[in-house]
Amino acid sequence: MTRPLLDELDRRLIGALHVAPRATWDDIGGILAADASTLKRRYDRLHQARMVRAIGHAYWGMHSTAMPVHVFLDITGETPLTVLHRLRDLPHLQLLAQISGEAPLYVVIHAPSEAATSEAIDRLYSVPGVRRVNALPALSTLRRGMTWDPQFLTDTERADLLKLTGARREGTATATPPAKPLTEAERTVVAQLIQDSRASAASIARAAGLATSTAHRVVRRVLDEGWVKPRLEMVSEWLGFQTTFLLRLRVAPGDTPDVMRRIDQLPQTRLAAHVASDMSVLVMGLVTDRAALALFIDDELAKIPGILAVSVDIMLAEPRRYWLDRDLTSGLGAFHPPTLLQSPHGAD
Repeated sequence: MTRPLLDELDRRLIGALHVAPRATWDDIGGILAADASTLKRRYDRLHQARMVRAIGHAYWGMHSTAMPVHVFLDITGETPLTVLHRLRDLPHLQLLAQISGEAPLYVVIHAPSEAATSEAIDRLYSVPGVRRVNALPALSTLRRGMTWDPQFLTDTERADLLKLTGARREGTATATPPAKPLTEAERTVVAQLIQDSRASAASIARAAGLATSTAHRVVRRVLDEGWVKPRLEMVSEWLGFQTTFLLRLRVAPGDTPDVMRRIDQLPQTRLAAHVASDMSVLVMGLVTDRAALALFIDDELAKIPGILAVSVDIMLAEPRRYWLDRDLTSGLGAFHPPTLLQSPHGAD
């Protein structure tokens, strides 16, 4: 597949959808001073080229009562990519990556329960070539999602899009279920929006066999309650972001909350997690190249008090990120979203 050639309007459109994935073409056109039909044609072209896909980020309590586990794998007798390929069909793997560090493979497990998490980790040991498994349970996580910024927009355009969506910064992620079980209509709408977060209420009504008025009401509730957060996934390398990095930080006792908040403010980062380890904060981010990563570490990270040591890894290959397979030749591939819990309940 030939990767699409992008001009300035393509980049600004991607930037706009990154901030407001469900915004109408008329609204985006008004902010970018572009024709709505032109924007739709360009989005369709990028989507068909598998460069972008609008999916839904399911609130964790919808599909799990457990927090994710970050796992570093040491191998023996095989190449990293061979072992990585064997991992692809294991359940509950949200992310798969080859990294540059001492442990050459990194995966993220997000299973529906603590028992399922234990089983998923146990299965890693049985994969040929895996020598050692270092599992780091997340204690708390700041989700970034749409707050990572490719910086294709002006500050004014970004602010106008945020006003349009009523978006708020994402806070600490939890696996707390919704306050009461979802109705069948709500579960149907959640499942549809996870697959396509730009789907209209009318199209969801047709696909799910709901009355249009019911679909409109339920879609609004699902989005307002934050059960699904629209997000734009993209092949970031095709946009010029060649270096995904993974940092493990040793932080002074008591300083973890402030360090994570400071990291969450940096536009280069996608995730900050407090994990059960002596290197207690894990950071994932994305920059244009390795020189930009060096500047990030020396100019941005170095300003944050409380960080005692830094371990730096680079993602050499990332065939799955946020449940979505990806390839630098063919683009975005199969989506493996987590299965919704049958009857989520509890208190938020």
